Amino acid sequence: MTIEDRNMQDNSAVETGYWENQERIYKRSYVSIALLVVNIVVFLLSNTAMLWLYEKGAMVTEIVLRDGQYYRLFSAMFLHADPQHLFNNMMMLLLVGAIVENYTGHAFFAFMYFLSGLFGNMISMAYEINHSLSWISVGASGAIMGLVGFVVVWIIINRRTFIRSRGMLIRLLFLAAFVIYACFFQAGANTAAHLGGFVTGFVLGVINIVLLKNQKDMEGLA
Repeated sequence: MTIEDRNMQDNSAVETGYWENQERIYKRSYVSIALLVVNIVVFLLSNTAMLWLYEKGAMVTEIVLRDGQYYRLFSAMFLHADPQHLFNNMMMLLLVGAIVENYTGHAFFAFMYFLSGLFGNMISMAYEINHSLSWISVGASGAIMGLVGFVVVWIIINRRTFIRSRGMLIRLLFLAAFVIYACFFQAGANTAAHLGGFVTGFVLGVINIVLLKNQKDMEGLA
């Protein structure tokens, strides 16, 4: 066997191992899968039999503050404006969610997801009030950006690892491009909510990875 053949065999084994690892991770990502299913079901219902979900559940700062409907900070996370909005957010959840859930565990993952979404919506409200704006906000982007913020902390700490791995670097660049498009260039993107969610996930990443010393490999990414 030539050196070239041996290298091809080694690369094939690494690639096979990567996809087997991905399959194992996704099979155990119960919270991510549940969130994916719930978001899709809510979208279908809100556009068919339960059209009132948008009226009753969307984030409208004036209504939240005037009528005390603080539940909208939560309910808006499960509503999406159109199929593309839903697709972009669910793709980001699939790309990032399962990997982060496998790393942190189910409970911490769920806590971070919802806290990032809630804090993102609160930052959006503050921005609206400060700039005398009136938005109708829906979407899981703030929550998902929290997961991205967590991953960024891990990347900063483990930057030497992914710089050496060409495959990992390509995956990270693809993820970064998708996140930048979905959060800043997609029509109607709520940048304030995205940044609020990102900061929340970043802070929780520092707590989990640095303070609690959870410094293992991020399987599926590394």
